[in-house]
Amino acid sequence: MNEHVKHRNLQGQLVAVGSLGEGERRDMWALMEAFYENVVPQTFAKDLEEKETCILLRDGQGRLRGFSTQKRLTLEVRGEQVHGVFSGDTIIHKDYWGSMELFAAFARHFLQVAEGHDRFYWFLTSKGYKTYRMLPLFFREFFPRRDRPTPAYEQALMDAFGSTRYPEAYDPAAGVLRYGKARDRLRPGVADAGIRQERDPDVAYFLRKNPGHVQGDDLVCLARLEAENLRPGVAGRLLGGAP
Repeated sequence: MNEHVKHRNLQGQLVAVGSLGEGERRDMWALMEAFYENVVPQTFAKDLEEKETCILLRDGQGRLRGFSTQKRLTLEVRGEQVHGVFSGDTIIHKDYWGSMELFAAFARHFLQVAEGHDRFYWFLTSKGYKTYRMLPLFFREFFPRRDRPTPAYEQALMDAFGSTRYPEAYDPAAGVLRYGKARDRLRPGVADAGIRQERDPDVAYFLRKNPGHVQGDDLVCLARLEAENLRPGVAGRLLGGAP
């Protein structure tokens, strides 16, 4: 497995976790430690081994500038099996914020995977507003969202995900993972929401929905992965498809 897409001076490579070398694993850990508090190397290594694939983002000199881990999953919802992918640890060096390369590499691969299923969903947990903002930036339909309630079926999907993967942390009433102990969280100053960010209605919604994000709480989110659910122009700009 080895796929490349290039945008904005970063190149994304999707690889199997089992193929990662020791140097790559050290570089990934260094990024996590630089931008997150309360991270433990043993926990990071365990979480990484539980995933199946990883997107590596490198600059023009080949230095690792970001990564995101993924795992395919199947949930039992209303008597049927629903398939999807879960994004775990994700970080991009702040010098490259604004790059669309991570989503481009992710979507190019998993949109193809989704074609083999009637329905295929992207599950992600948003610890910061930058992660949440990917949803309104790239998708027509995603949840939760500020402009309308989450439909019952999508809520059932998120509840199944939260209660299955994080049974002790998931709060179904809030749709949030509350860990109740020291948890990895973004370091102060890394992605703080200032006045300008808070004027963005989607950011303001995230901050209201997940007020404990500064302590490391995660908002459970999802979007259906299919080309028709991408916002106009996304396929053309990032994936080389029709505009």
